[in-house]
Amino acid sequence: MACNTAGGDSAAAGTEWTERKDEFGRRERFQRRKQDFAKQGVYELYFAEGPLMETAQYTADSLDGERKIFFRNGKLEVLETYKNGKFEGPYKRWNEQGQLELEQTFVNNMLNGWSIRYYPNGQIMEKVMLKDNNESGPFYEYYESGTLKAEGAYVFNEAEERAVEQGELKEYNEQGQVVRIANCENGICKTSWKLEK
Repeated sequence: MACNTAGGDSAAAGTEWTERKDEFGRRERFQRRKQDFAKQGVYELYFAEGPLMETAQYTADSLDGERKIFFRNGKLEVLETYKNGKFEGPYKRWNEQGQLELEQTFVNNMLNGWSIRYYPNGQIMEKVMLKDNNESGPFYEYYESGTLKAEGAYVFNEAEERAVEQGELKEYNEQGQVVRIANCENGICKTSWKLEK
């Protein structure tokens, strides 16, 4: 990878811009500290064809702030947030048409809070509560029309190392009517009521 320091854009005191290309022709451009060459400030990576592929913020060679990854068409693909090199804050992912696909939140490098998936039409597909990277708590599934499809809760099963349904599970038809109620125990759901056709 060829490397050279570049003038051009102003850099903070004690830093300089540097630029280099890798064996695939991608151009990397970033600010670094003069004393130890650690990344400090803006980082940019470009596709070989020229468009921006990634931009990020660094502090002392660690990701610190927003990191954005782009599709070749220039639309945002991923937004990540870091603090001292660890995930911290919102995470979002889009498709190539620019529609939001997924929203999550990191707390101390672990997924915590609501994980929300979207249909291509923008309607919510699924909302599930996460705790320490695992599904744990309430979940809701939706039809593409936006009507509720199912609701229940997950608990993390340590022995099976996966989330399983626990408690009452309700399923709905596309008109919003309850069609089934089940009681779940450790992932095994037994129907307690079903809508007669």
